[in-house]
Amino acid sequence: MATRHRFLVAGRERIVVVDDSGGRLTAAIDDGEPLVLDVASAGIPGVISILIEGQPHSAYVARRGAGYEVVVDGRRFQVGPATAGRQRGAVGGKDHPGEVTAPLAGVVIEVRVAVGDVVPAGQPLVVIEAMKMQNEILCPLGGTIAAIHYEAGQRAEQGALLVEYTPAEGLAL
Repeated sequence: MATRHRFLVAGRERIVVVDDSGGRLTAAIDDGEPLVLDVASAGIPGVISILIEGQPHSAYVARRGAGYEVVVDGRRFQVGPATAGRQRGAVGGKDHPGEVTAPLAGVVIEVRVAVGDVVPAGQPLVVIEAMKMQNEILCPLGGTIAAIHYEAGQRAEQGALLVEYTPAEGLAL
C-alpha cells in the first residue's frame, strides 16, 4: 500500500511516495520515477545500508530538533516534516530565501554567527528564550550571513527579521 509524505529537505518541500506492495519497496520523490529500495540496519546506531536499484549505499541518520540530519554518499541533508501553513523552527520555515524571522516572541540570548560566516542548512543562527525555554533558530538553506539584526539581550517579536543571508547555489536535492 502506498503512503504519501511531505518533508522539508534543505528548506524545500518534497513529496515522497513510499509503496510497500508486491514484495518490493519503492520510493518516488516529487512524482519522479519510483526507485526500488532494500533497507537494512548496518548494526551501528544511526547507520543503515540501502540498495537503490541494486547499487549499495550507506546512510547516517541523526535526530536534529524536530527533524533529521541525513548523510548519504557524503551529501548532507536536513530533513523534517512539512506542515500546512506557516512553519518555522528546527528545519527552517516559510521565510523568503535569504531571511530568517523569529518564529515566536522572546529574548535573544545568543547569536551564534557573524556577518560573513558561511553556514550549511540547519546551522543554528540565534537562540531565543521564550516561556523559560531556549529555542534554536536554524538556517533553512545554506549560505553566507549578510546581516544580523538583533544582539543578545534584545527582545524580538514574532515575525521580526533576525538574520539575512545570501543563499548558496546548488541547494536542490
